[in-house]
Amino acid sequence: MEGILFDTPASTLMGLATLACATIALSMVLTRLMLWLLPRWGMMDKPDFKRHIHKRAVPRGGGLGMLLAFTGVSTAFFGLLCRGCGNAPAEMQRLLVPLVILLPLGLVDDRFGLSARTKFIFQMLAALLAWWLGFRMNSCFGAHFPSWLGCLVTVFWIVAFINAFNMIDGVDGLASGIGFISAVCLAITAFVNKHSYLGMLLVIFGSSLLGFLYYNWHPARLFMGDTGSMFIGYILAVSGLCISARAISVASIGIPLLACGLPVLDIFLAVWRRIVGTPPSSLNTAEEEQEPADAAAQSSLLGRLVSLAGRLGTADQSHIHHRLLRHFHNNQRKTIYSLYALALGMGIVGIVCSFLPNRNLLLALVVIIGTFSFIINRLAFIELWNTTETLYHGFQSAHTGLLFSYVINPIWDLVCILAAYHVAARGYPLGAFTMLRYAGILMIVLCCSRPYRVFWNFAASDDYYHLGCALLFGFLLARGSDLFFRISHINRIHSYAAGVAITLILMERLFLHYFRNAQIRRHANVSLADGAKPVLTLIVGVTPMARLYRNLLASDMERAAREEIVGIVALDRHFVHSYCYGMRVLGYMDDLEYIVEHYKIGKIVVTRNLSETEIQLLRGNCRKFKAILTSFSCQETTMEIE
Repeated sequence: MEGILFDTPASTLMGLATLACATIALSMVLTRLMLWLLPRWGMMDKPDFKRHIHKRAVPRGGGLGMLLAFTGVSTAFFGLLCRGCGNAPAEMQRLLVPLVILLPLGLVDDRFGLSARTKFIFQMLAALLAWWLGFRMNSCFGAHFPSWLGCLVTVFWIVAFINAFNMIDGVDGLASGIGFISAVCLAITAFVNKHSYLGMLLVIFGSSLLGFLYYNWHPARLFMGDTGSMFIGYILAVSGLCISARAISVASIGIPLLACGLPVLDIFLAVWRRIVGTPPSSLNTAEEEQEPADAAAQSSLLGRLVSLAGRLGTADQSHIHHRLLRHFHNNQRKTIYSLYALALGMGIVGIVCSFLPNRNLLLALVVIIGTFSFIINRLAFIELWNTTETLYHGFQSAHTGLLFSYVINPIWDLVCILAAYHVAARGYPLGAFTMLRYAGILMIVLCCSRPYRVFWNFAASDDYYHLGCALLFGFLLARGSDLFFRISHINRIHSYAAGVAITLILMERLFLHYFRNAQIRRHANVSLADGAKPVLTLIVGVTPMARLYRNLLASDMERAAREEIVGIVALDRHFVHSYCYGMRVLGYMDDLEYIVEHYKIGKIVVTRNLSETEIQLLRGNCRKFKAILTSFSCQETTMEIE
């Protein structure tokens, strides 16, 4: 270890154990004292049955006990025992200074209640003070920040961590337990990176949380309140900055993000959820009071920004712990254990990343991004659904169609063409004039042909074909221009560039449709607000009506949530086990009974004319398995003109 306190591994472990036990004991004593004092100070959390899940009044502000235990032990340890051990103990003491702002802020909020804006201002002041004291983020993934940008990033980092732990403090023992796991993971990382005094500070911090957790375990005898949650978020945020500055890997910024991954993920989803808007009733099972919004204000950009600022400060019951509570039927202990396991897993990944050297930056990025992406894909079904719903509704408007046709698509096409030629050149120095000539020819062809007059939010298959043909013709003209300029040694570049550009451009046109349909299929597997499950539907007949039924179902949000197409039953054996219109052909009419029973079909939709024998077969299976039988067709009706 640094300094003169411990000179052998045995004495180090003994010192850590002694320090931890002393902190736990002091934290338990002070928290027990808070349990007696808080009701006398009027700091009680009364249930409102809207956001809170507890059903009785509980003392609030118990985080003061663990904060006093932490500051007392750390001040004694670094101020007295570590005197003369260098600059590191003084740095650890400076870390406590911003608590002078956060402590009274938390106490006043727990006693009287403060607005989100007021708390945000004082949190920013505390973060600025921490930056002024030297706790800064000066680089990220090897890129160094100028001082002004480093200040902004540091303030954002600290304020985000503070609010992240404030948001997850919704279940007994959750914030303190997650804080303890994060502290352990960061302490291990600090010791690995030879930042021993920070490791000691985190040991003291984690021990103070354990002492509080004894009284906060379900059923909780007191809550930490904002006093405790802001304290936890601040200490972990600044510890993460210290580790990021000392870590060997240039991907070190991901280490504290993973060690504190669950709160970070929860606040990310909360901001995402509020930006997109209120979850639909089929997904958000919480009963929330919604303020009526002015439609005219919502339609303007300024109105949307004001609405967004208001939503960021509102509470809901769609946090990760609320979702697991509903999944486990309000069993708080199962919820806690699941979230502890998730936080521990992310923390272990963060520790592993701390051992990756600079030359494995790409691997570290893949691990960090892959971990968060995997968890988001499993937990963020509300945010993903709301995002695709918002995008798709906006995508259906004429204004959005014009924006895509005349702005977004041309810019995307130009970027793809230039990137395709850059990749296809493979080191061959194509001059700027040559690149602009190729791109200019292609863009002129696209502008003079059909693609930029198509509303791609209402595109047909013919439009994609014409786009591909226009691109191929443009690449042929670009190749022909080489003959005019007497260039003959780069023939293959056009072929490679055409393949890359056409693929990227067509993928951009198709992506939103695919993404939304994928979310509809995903949402069909989620329980609805009324506890029902989506009806599993079987389509009879490989016909255009089958495709039309599928498209109509995907365009109706309510029906899409309550009905899921399992597949098709064909009347021709050659279709069996293939895919038609994006749906799997499950079998032939002779396999109908097995299919209905095996897939638990609740509805059969007939999309073509059937013989009397086939109709009787369908009716018999519907009666046997209690399924609904319907017929789907399109009819043209003459309208009166008088």
